[in-house]
Amino acid sequence: MAQRAERLGCETVQIFSRSPRGGKASALNSRDIEKMKEMFDRYAMWPLVVHVPYFLNLASADREKRLASVEILIEDLGRSEALGAKYLVTHLGHLAPGEEPESPQAIARVTGSIQDALDAYHGPVKILLENTAGQGREIGWRFEVIGAMLENLPADRVGACLDTCHAFAAGYDLASDRAVEATLREFDRCIGLARLGVIHMNDSKGECGSRLDRHEHIGRGKIGVEGFKAILGSALLPPGIPGILETPQDFPEDDQENVTMLKSLRLQV
Repeated sequence: MAQRAERLGCETVQIFSRSPRGGKASALNSRDIEKMKEMFDRYAMWPLVVHVPYFLNLASADREKRLASVEILIEDLGRSEALGAKYLVTHLGHLAPGEEPESPQAIARVTGSIQDALDAYHGPVKILLENTAGQGREIGWRFEVIGAMLENLPADRVGACLDTCHAFAAGYDLASDRAVEATLREFDRCIGLARLGVIHMNDSKGECGSRLDRHEHIGRGKIGVEGFKAILGSALLPPGIPGILETPQDFPEDDQENVTMLKSLRLQV
C-alpha cells in the first residue's frame, strides 16, 4: 500500500485494516507495519486514515447486532493504533424498518455505540463520523444530525469526516464558489469546522439532492472542476486538512489521473 501510494504521489492515505465486506480480521504483520511507517516518514505521507468495514451498523435497533458493531469498532481502533493511524472513519448505520427519518432514538443509539467504544478504548486514535448521502435507510445525511451526536461526545476523541459526494447528493451544493462557502458555513454552524478531521474528495454521478451514493472521477461529475477548485481554495477550511480520494477505478490509470487532477486544481487557487 505504501509503495503504491508513493508511486501515485499521495500525501495522505486511507485504508481498511481488514476486509471491508466481513469475516475475521487477519493478524497484522509487525515487519510490514515498520516498513510502511518508514516509507511514510521518507515521503512525508501523513496522516494514515483507517476506515471501518462497510457492514457496521452503530444505529441498529437489534441490540446484539449493535453490540457486535461496537466490538468491531473497538477492535479497529486498536488495529488503527498499531498501524500508526491518526483517524478511524466510521459510517453511522441504518434506521430500523419503518423508523422515522433521522429519528431521535436512532441518533441516541449511534451516540451510545460510540460512547461504548470510547469507554473500552483509551488510545490516541480519533473517531471521525462520516456524513451519508441519505440513500435508503442511511442515517447521518443532515449536518444537524451529526452535530447532535457530536454535542454529546468528547471533542478531543470524536470528530467529523466530510464526504463531498455524500453531501452533494444529500442536497448541500458544492458546485461553485458561492455554494461551497454556503455549505461550509452550514457545516460550521451545525457541526463546527474545528471538528473536521478529513475530507473525502469524491465527485458525484447524481444531481444535488438526488440521495444517490455514486462516486465519480474528479471533474467528471455534477460537482465538477469549479466545485473542487472552490473546495481546495476555501479559506474556511482548517489548514492542511487531509483529502482522501474514493473515486472509481474503471481503468488502471484512473487513480493517478484523479490524484494529478486534484494537485493541478490546487495549484490554480
